[in-house]
Amino acid sequence: MAPLRQRGATLVISLVMLAVILLLGTAAASLLVLDERAARNHRAHQQARLAAQAALDDACEEIRLGARIDDAAFPREEGCRTDAEGRGLCTGKPTHAGWRAAQLAGAEPGSAAYGDFTGARPPGNGAAAPRYLIERVPGGRETLYRASAIGFGPNAAVARMQGVAVRRGDEAGSARCVWLSWRALSTH
Repeated sequence: MAPLRQRGATLVISLVMLAVILLLGTAAASLLVLDERAARNHRAHQQARLAAQAALDDACEEIRLGARIDDAAFPREEGCRTDAEGRGLCTGKPTHAGWRAAQLAGAEPGSAAYGDFTGARPPGNGAAAPRYLIERVPGGRETLYRASAIGFGPNAAVARMQGVAVRRGDEAGSARCVWLSWRALSTH
């Protein structure tokens, strides 16, 4: 006959196994929530980056059109114009920008919103319209234009990009904007 003391061992082992399974389930649920949050943040930053890229493309289109882009339109000294016709036009140096971060973000006057001068419609991601600045950078054989853009996404996501372009004509007499380089700007 079996001793009476062993009768409760099965219950204790079952309760321990149930507790372990419960802890594993809780840990898995927490990881899934974190993964979902990371995916949402990644998507918001991607939307902001795409909005900044769209603003760079809009700036390039403005450079190509050339309606406002002539030497007289840019400020003579380093800095940005803040009047309605000159919004978004700055003069910088090859070594550093002629604008302040608050001008690009729109907190201070200076930047142009997407479509202000090209007639393009802003991307509809529910965030603020992307903004850009075009700097004329003197020197060299061709006039270089350094375009800086900021894009906004959901959940306060922000992306900043910068590109260097030239305006060139082709055999048919039409102008085009050619990107020489671009980079992501650091987020402060």
